[in-house]
Amino acid sequence: MKNKLLKVHPDDNVIVALRDFKAGERVNWNGTTIELLEDIPVKHKFSEGDLRTGDEILMYGVLVGKATKDIFKGSRISRENVTHSASSFKVGERQAGWQAPDISKFQGRTFNGYHRADGKVGTMNYWLVIPLVFCENRNIQVIQDAMLEQLGYASSRQFAVETGKLIQLYQSGAG
Repeated sequence: MKNKLLKVHPDDNVIVALRDFKAGERVNWNGTTIELLEDIPVKHKFSEGDLRTGDEILMYGVLVGKATKDIFKGSRISRENVTHSASSFKVGERQAGWQAPDISKFQGRTFNGYHRADGKVGTMNYWLVIPLVFCENRNIQVIQDAMLEQLGYASSRQFAVETGKLIQLYQSGAG
C-alpha cells in the first residue's frame, strides 16, 4: 500500500491511519518523522503534534473535539482523551464568495440535456453521497429510501409489516 496515512484537510491536527500501526513504529508525514506512542488501528487517528488539555481537535478542517488531557505527538485520538465540541453556526453567518467562470469558449455550443415542455432545458442530476465514517452508512440508506419513496421510485413494501410480525413471533419463541 503506497499511502499509509491520510490528512483529510490541511488545517487538521490529526492524521488517519490507513493500516494498523504498532507502538514504536515511525511514520513520515510531510518530511516530519512521528514515533507512534501506542497501537493505532486502521481508520483511527493520532495526533500530529503535542496537544494540551483544552486544545481543539480539527478534522475535515473544522472543530470536532477538545482534548480532555494532554495528548502527545503520535498518541491515538480516542474517547478517553477527547470530548465532542463544535463551532457555533448560524444560517447566513458564513460569507461564501463565488467567482463566475469565464464561459466565452462555450458560446454557440450545445450540451446533451433535454427540452422541457415550457421551452426551457434541463440536465439529469445525480447525487453522490459518501459517508466519511462507516457508522453513517445506515443513515445514508434511510435518506435514499426516503427520497425514492417521495419521488415514487420505491419498490413495493407490501409485505414489510407482515415480515416484521413474523420476525417478532419467531424471536419470542412462538414460531
